[in-house]
Amino acid sequence: MLTNIVAGMGINKSDIRAVIHFNMPNSFESYVQEVGRAGRDGLPAYCHVFLRSTNQDESELRRHIHANSIDRHVIRKLLRKIFVSCSCKSSCPKHEVAFSIEKTVRYLDISEEIISTLLCYLELHPKNYVKLLNPAYTICKVISYGGVAEIRNASKTCPPLAMALALHPSSSDQHQLEFPVVDVASVMGWDSGICKHKLKNLEWASGKRSKLTVQFMDLGFRLLAPGNLSDDELDETLDNLYSQVRDQETKALKQLCAVHKALTSVTNENNLSSSFNDENNSNLKTIIRDYFRAVDPLATVILESAGIQNEDLLVNDIKALITMYRDTQFTGRAVARIFHGIQSPNYPAVIWGRCKFWRRHLSDDFHDICRIATREILKMR
Repeated sequence: MLTNIVAGMGINKSDIRAVIHFNMPNSFESYVQEVGRAGRDGLPAYCHVFLRSTNQDESELRRHIHANSIDRHVIRKLLRKIFVSCSCKSSCPKHEVAFSIEKTVRYLDISEEIISTLLCYLELHPKNYVKLLNPAYTICKVISYGGVAEIRNASKTCPPLAMALALHPSSSDQHQLEFPVVDVASVMGWDSGICKHKLKNLEWASGKRSKLTVQFMDLGFRLLAPGNLSDDELDETLDNLYSQVRDQETKALKQLCAVHKALTSVTNENNLSSSFNDENNSNLKTIIRDYFRAVDPLATVILESAGIQNEDLLVNDIKALITMYRDTQFTGRAVARIFHGIQSPNYPAVIWGRCKFWRRHLSDDFHDICRIATREILKMR
């Protein structure tokens, strides 16, 4: 894959004479920052951008934007993990909630970074529904080397362990007990940190090592959240998060469209010489200057769907993909990602890159593929 060749961040070299982009930048903001590395000594410097004549650059960069987009139902699934129902009848003081990072990434099929971003958006919600806490281990495992009786005896002086046994009675006759710490703390009304401290102390008795080993595992997201939101409040929160995700995607697509349109308008086709077209050079400077002077430079940018070049071929490929991998529970977005060559936690490129459908429909509109794939999946069910 071709990458940008520029002087990187932190290099304060004043006599850089040229900046060469072997592919298109994704926005004017990126482009100006990158070319701004050249000619800092006040002497002439040259900036080159190589573009594919087939407009493939824009399609390639769209992949990275769509990689961060999320379906509405995925956000709903995340909210169900955050707003766990409680018995508070009026105002809820907010309860500690924790869920596994690794399992949630697999469950939602989105990266940890995207989930963290959504949680930050949620924390910044006007109604301040949640407060983010530092990540912590969510699972406690107590192992007894002295038999089942050792755990039972220890529970008499350790309330968190006693509550864990009460919540998991099927494990009361085993030499080890595994349970979610935050769930136990929530039932007791304790802070999970205090519960962990009490549980860790089980390893010691009268200043000596006991016959119990306590392990904490499975790092998880952790936050304070109410458990008594109404359906209307949950729907409003869902709408708010989805709107922010969609707006971010639209903004990135408009930035890409703006820089692509500008660069193609001043391109010298098949000109690989070192000479510059003064008129094109002046036009590009004017476009960039107007862009940054505008109050809303993206207001006039109109996004046009790339459409589907051959819908019959697309539908046949969707059916062939689903048939070929019958044990895989595809979603419309998962199919679109494969067709665009976008990896995700459940569809890594190292595995799915070998699939013959990988990047097969890169020139087709991503959201149109999502829509058609969802339709075909429902039909095949």
